Amino acid sequence: MPLQHLIAEATRYARFTMKQSGFLAPIMMASTDKGIILFSPDKMSDTGAKDDFANKVRLITGSYGASAVVLIVESWITKAKAGEKLDTETPPSESYDREEVVVLIGQAPQGNITHLLPIHRLDNGKFWNLGDAEDMPADSFSGRFANLLPPKPVDDKTRQMGKVLLQAMGVKVTPLKGR
Repeated sequence: MPLQHLIAEATRYARFTMKQSGFLAPIMMASTDKGIILFSPDKMSDTGAKDDFANKVRLITGSYGASAVVLIVESWITKAKAGEKLDTETPPSESYDREEVVVLIGQAPQGNITHLLPIHRLDNGKFWNLGDAEDMPADSFSGRFANLLPPKPVDDKTRQMGKVLLQAMGVKVTPLKGR
């Protein structure tokens, strides 16, 4: 499944989940030769948990032979105002100019796609709607959520070892149903 189709599926998932519950737990969606698989971490409360999520995603994509992967997470972002530099000193969660979004981080050997879905809430804080996807252009992509796919195909023996390791770690990978 090409990355564009996986991003579209991730967008449908995000819209449905936000409409149902008003929030979205972080989740990985990956395309494999057996269909789409999902993984959601137990928690992402600190930097260590975020690193753990990214590393488990790397192990999953290699072990299941994923051809594309999308991470779906809620986040705060700040953007530079027209003609101004981006404030890199203030964390987005503490900025007055922050925006709440669902971020779709998609990766495939052919390239990366990052979309932002603005979250619109009512004055009482309840979820109202997700805005239209904004493409987040980037000349490069780095950080904990970069390079989630293996750089070269993984052989069957290594895949099996990865699946055993994931099972020993208690990682539950589930197929996407209903598609």
